[in-house]
Amino acid sequence: LGSRWADDSEEEEEEEEAAAAALVAAAADAAAEEEDGDDEAEARRGAAALGLGGSEQPESDSEDEMPLNTIGNVPLEWYDGFEHVGYDLEGRKIMRGARTDELDALIKRFDDPDANRTIHDALHGVDVVLSQEDVALIRRLQRRRYPGATFDPYPETVPFDFPDGKVHPLSSAPPRKAPFLPSKDEAKKVMRLVMAMRSEQYQRSVANRRLQEAKERPDYQQLIWDEPPEGEVRHRKRLPAPKVSLPGNAESYNPPKEYLFTPEEAKAWEKMDPADRPLGFVPQAYDAMRKVPQYDGLIRERFERCLDLYLCPREAKTRLDIDPDSLLPQLPSPAELRPFPERLSSRFVGHAGRVLSVSVSPSGEHLLSASADGTVKLWEVETGRCERTCSLGAEVRSVRWCPNGETAVAAAVVGVKMLLLLPLRE
Repeated sequence: LGSRWADDSEEEEEEEEAAAAALVAAAADAAAEEEDGDDEAEARRGAAALGLGGSEQPESDSEDEMPLNTIGNVPLEWYDGFEHVGYDLEGRKIMRGARTDELDALIKRFDDPDANRTIHDALHGVDVVLSQEDVALIRRLQRRRYPGATFDPYPETVPFDFPDGKVHPLSSAPPRKAPFLPSKDEAKKVMRLVMAMRSEQYQRSVANRRLQEAKERPDYQQLIWDEPPEGEVRHRKRLPAPKVSLPGNAESYNPPKEYLFTPEEAKAWEKMDPADRPLGFVPQAYDAMRKVPQYDGLIRERFERCLDLYLCPREAKTRLDIDPDSLLPQLPSPAELRPFPERLSSRFVGHAGRVLSVSVSPSGEHLLSASADGTVKLWEVETGRCERTCSLGAEVRSVRWCPNGETAVAAAVVGVKMLLLLPLRE
């Protein structure tokens, strides 16, 4: 009996402790619900920003599950005034979800016990009910605490005992060889980069980028001694500097003997004005280049060269690029020159030399020809027969009929003389 009475008393004490714990938990939940009433609006805004769902929203840990709205990270303001909010993968419109008016939402808020924990997801167009865990998570974030309630920011330090009893693990062992060997993965990456840089597409992209940079780069190639322009600054095109003449045999350290001055030529060179001297130095011969002394006029010549570059006016000469074929006259086509004789109708054969002049009579019945053999022949045009030959003794340069057909007179030029002929008379 005594042991049974002791067991019954222990059970009664445990029941009393459980009841007390239940009362404390109920009081804590009531206090939490009262506190939730003040922070409910702020919690809903935070949950909407985090995209959290409640118990009514199906949860899934699968990353392959497609969301309700597949438009991606696109601002919804772009679709204001349209009935759709985007397009799916197949190009079909995603219609906007039906939204209740403010009056219906207010009435539903009074009837729905979870209205204080309901937010609207504008991206997916659905209403989401926050769970107690979501509200607690939002409240912790608003209070700048860690999201996890069981997270310990200050964990206890786990002591580590070294086998040899040292506080600081020091070792004199040589380093391993593995860290000094080239990585095969890095070698593969480098090889892929090298192959990509050698590709034709990469070379074209580099060339296009260089052309674009060259276009965007300003051309500051204006001579420093030019007058500054009054209006808009227009950078002039770069002008090449005057070239220095190349050294010849006289500038050699061991020139040929014919380039060396004789005593008379040396004296004449010294008496000449420096501006009239063909050479600015006296050629000398040395056995080796190491025996050549320093040139005395080096600094003076460099200074004069700088003066030439500074004071010499230069201008760009435009080079004419003319096609030689464009200088030839344009010949008309044969079709434009018609009608013209296209076949041989008669031949006049009889001169032993080159024919230099031909003249037709005013009537058109006879023809005179002058040749280098010193003869003038009278031809009948219709038959091509030679009617008469006049030998003048020298080359006949020209022959012409008189324009008056009644006289039947012709003139021939022989050397410096002009002779008159009557070819139709016997």
